[in-house]
Amino acid sequence: MLKKIILATALVATASFATWDKFPVLPEHKGQAKVGFVYGIPAEDVSTGDIYAGARFTVIQNLELGTIFKYKMFTDVNGKDGADGVFNLPIMARYQFMPVMNAFLDLDIPIGEEAFNRDGLGVHLGVQYSQAFGMVALGTELGFQVETEGDDKSAAPWNLNLGAEADFNVNNMVTPYLGLDLNMFIGKASYDGKSSGPNRTGDIGVEPYLGVAIAFNPMFALDLSGRFKFGEDYYGHDDTEMYFDAHLNINF
Repeated sequence: MLKKIILATALVATASFATWDKFPVLPEHKGQAKVGFVYGIPAEDVSTGDIYAGARFTVIQNLELGTIFKYKMFTDVNGKDGADGVFNLPIMARYQFMPVMNAFLDLDIPIGEEAFNRDGLGVHLGVQYSQAFGMVALGTELGFQVETEGDDKSAAPWNLNLGAEADFNVNNMVTPYLGLDLNMFIGKASYDGKSSGPNRTGDIGVEPYLGVAIAFNPMFALDLSGRFKFGEDYYGHDDTEMYFDAHLNINF
């Protein structure tokens, strides 16, 4: 049982980012907020519940800034209470330097509970390409992630991520979508400035997801999705992680 409790809180400790989306930045002086809930099953007999609220805004033409506050309401391990509390805080910036290309930089500020957050500063940067093909909008992303050592003097290996998403514009109200994110470790973890542990290069995590966005009007839309994570070497266990998200988008 103790092993499962440790697993439940450690599953999210591997530094990982998710940019707001893979598509062009919002028009100048336009913004979007979202509030939502994620129910997770990260391992057998383990469930989690997270609430979050975020906002993004294009402060000048082509430059979008955003952040998301996330709180773990509960971790249930076969009926036993696990960790709860605040997640690290992401600060996100995207710049659209071509009509179909964005550059992004995300900083993960270590303010969260130590039980399920990395202790150092996380840095995630990369590029995105998006293009419309008839009724299908394709968004892709290539990113690279590193982190500094925190008070615990440890840092995860470098991480390379590649992702793609297809949104199907069925009509003005309903937009189904599906996507796939791939993560791969590069090198070793570090402790006190030195490489530590086995070489993790080539350890891959695969994350397919699918969902639907339902627009009630130009201001409000409901987004429902499911994400699944595979990769025993990458995630450190052979369970399929499942996460189900429901959130409301508010355009302003």
